[in-house]
Amino acid sequence: YQNDQINKQTDQMYMLLAICLVLHPQRIDESLQTTLREKQFADKMNKMQRGDIKEFESCFMSACPKFVSPVAPPFDSPEAHLEPAKLQLQVFMEEVEQQQMLPTIRSYLKLYTTMPLEKLAGFVDIKDEEFRNYLLAFKHKMQNVVWTKGTSGLEGEFQSGSEVDFYIDKNMIHIADTKVARRYGDFFIRQIHKFAELNRNLRDE
Repeated sequence: YQNDQINKQTDQMYMLLAICLVLHPQRIDESLQTTLREKQFADKMNKMQRGDIKEFESCFMSACPKFVSPVAPPFDSPEAHLEPAKLQLQVFMEEVEQQQMLPTIRSYLKLYTTMPLEKLAGFVDIKDEEFRNYLLAFKHKMQNVVWTKGTSGLEGEFQSGSEVDFYIDKNMIHIADTKVARRYGDFFIRQIHKFAELNRNLRDE
């Protein structure tokens, strides 16, 4: 029973990680990436990346922790215990709807270095002013507090976590690729250590 609970919680954490990577793509450890593929979360991530709202709801409800209401529920209602989870789901889905256009915008930004705002807005069939709001939302949502110094892990500076960055000069979007080159050396060193340990274990047997 204990092992079942641990496996269930592990799957829930991977599910939450998959949701985070869809909403805020970034490079993660190779072993985690492999585990996500092996646990067949790739199909769910593809659906969420295509904007499948039902898939977001399903993944969140299956992976979220138990929520507790701060006030006593009405005991005459048989579904009163579900209200806190429904409220959290509503808040989460509002956040998802705000970010629904961001993967499409990100994919276009990766293709260009400069682009008139009205032209890029035409690609996604959105009015110029509304598209400008989406670009500002992209900037805002991709900012993270990164620890620099201090005793608290919450201290730090806001830095962009996106692999593409941009600024708008009048009506022209200037795009810069901030993606860091993949460090292949670390991967090979990890594999060498893994095979060396495997070789030692085989010799000991």
